[in-house]
Amino acid sequence: MDTNKLIASLSDMASFVMVVDEGGFSAASRKLGITPSAASRQVSRLEKLLAVKLLERTTRNMSLSVAGKPVYDLCRTMLDSAQEAADVSSLASTEPVGLLRIAAPKAVAKRILEPMLLSFAYKYPQIKLQIKVTDHIVDPIHNEVDLLVSLQQNPALGLIAKELGEVKIVLAASSAYIAEHGLPKHPDDLAEHSCITLGEGSHDSTLEMSCNKQTAKVEVSGRYSVNHSEMRLNAIIRGLGIGVLPDFVANPEFADGNLLQVLPNWYLKHNYQGVLRLQYAQSKFVPERLRLLVTHLSDNYGTSRG
Repeated sequence: MDTNKLIASLSDMASFVMVVDEGGFSAASRKLGITPSAASRQVSRLEKLLAVKLLERTTRNMSLSVAGKPVYDLCRTMLDSAQEAADVSSLASTEPVGLLRIAAPKAVAKRILEPMLLSFAYKYPQIKLQIKVTDHIVDPIHNEVDLLVSLQQNPALGLIAKELGEVKIVLAASSAYIAEHGLPKHPDDLAEHSCITLGEGSHDSTLEMSCNKQTAKVEVSGRYSVNHSEMRLNAIIRGLGIGVLPDFVANPEFADGNLLQVLPNWYLKHNYQGVLRLQYAQSKFVPERLRLLVTHLSDNYGTSRG
């Protein structure tokens, strides 16, 4: 292809990537600062230049065509390389600058990340931090996230992963509740207690536990459920029942004597536990600000966790 034509098409390629990433012309146009019709014209112009149909469009849906997939991958690589070039230029500065976009689960963001992010922001005043708190699955590449803090058993494919540590779910109760209702000796005893769970579905009322070679599966019930660890913590402290908590939320309360751990020798199977990892996209060049953040979080994780 003629070099001049190729250079002229670069903005169209960028718009094509944005349309795919955002799932439509309207969302992409808002990011690009143009009208949806202008974004549509750019993609049509690129299709004409390449002589292939890039998108399969209906009145409700849009998806990449067979030919569009490899074109998208190459255009995405082009944009990533352009971003790397921009990041390299910042190395000339004596002080790291730029934006870092971080996504993390709710409880982890508040209890573990917040102290470390605040100290990082104080240490590097020219770096902007944009934190997205969500328990939904996030794709760092398509969701425009520089660093994903994830809590899962296995790391996402195609990403660089650095382990921070393991998070477990534990059972906790107040001393007042235990004094009134007794301390469970076996998971089966939980069926006779008021239990505080996440309430995210019928599966939450079934607790699966193991200790050495023993296993137990018990149906529990209670009058209070909430999918927010801080709210469950407050309910447990107030004596509403025996509740599930991430260990990093419960451990300080155990240490201060505010709560008692229930069935400490039993492992509780739960979705919201696993290895806490820092994950980011693979690249030949990692921006200095991202490298500094990963190092800062890794070095301070133990202190922040308590």
